[in-house]
Amino acid sequence: MKMERDELWDGLRELAKKNHGERVEKTPARIDYAISQFRKHDIEFELKNESTGHFHCRRKSDDRLFQFYAGTGKIQGLENARGIHTLIKLLLAPVRSDSRGS
Repeated sequence: MKMERDELWDGLRELAKKNHGERVEKTPARIDYAISQFRKHDIEFELKNESTGHFHCRRKSDDRLFQFYAGTGKIQGLENARGIHTLIKLLLAPVRSDSRGS
């Protein structure tokens, strides 16, 4: 039975490597698309890491730093927000004032 289990895990490992490789291959195109969106919306950005598509960009209203990974669509610090279009909305949004009173 040990041999069957090893074959199963080897197969799963190879599938995971293949899937990862396919995702990584798409990163350059995702970087290009993110850059095109930043330029289209006149958003300040800096590509920090070409292999991961890691960007630093600033919200227009308050210059707050946002970090974005084009390869995965992850917006650092935001659990449920993903993708370049979501990021663009955040970067263009006005800063809300604190309505709790100060």
